[in-house]
Amino acid sequence: MLKLILTVVMAFSCLSVNAKDLMKPVEPIEVASDFTLKTPEGVDLSLSDFKGKFVLVNFWANWCSPCIKELPDMQALYEQVDRDKLEIIGIHAGEYNDAAAAFIKKYKISFPIVSDPDTSLKGWKVLALPTTYLVNPKGELIYQAIGPRSWDVKQMKALISQSTGK
Repeated sequence: MLKLILTVVMAFSCLSVNAKDLMKPVEPIEVASDFTLKTPEGVDLSLSDFKGKFVLVNFWANWCSPCIKELPDMQALYEQVDRDKLEIIGIHAGEYNDAAAAFIKKYKISFPIVSDPDTSLKGWKVLALPTTYLVNPKGELIYQAIGPRSWDVKQMKALISQSTGK
């Protein structure tokens, strides 16, 4: 019986640790650098286009296997969020190429994707891929995740819902 109780306590402890590890608060809160980058169709897209919304900004690359593994989960999250409150933008690090296009098509990624061909977004302090930031409606970086995450999980949805007030 004691083993069972300890197992249950440990399981709930792991869940709460995992929820905290999903995204870490950015401290101190910083203003997100605006950007204007092109979509694969050649359309300009800026962070400021989404002013007044929360924006999940994901830096990825088609040669980054952890990035490739997490994007379908991010797509699943995108399909379930209220886009009047939260938008997702994928920023492909480097030149957008045929391999990236094939991946986007294969997994039916429908959230906006832009390319940063000369990795000009150094102000975002991306040290590894994937890296994801949650930007609040005031344009401030409030959470970050370095490394892959499972975006289609209850804890992530709860964190984003709590942050967006949804």
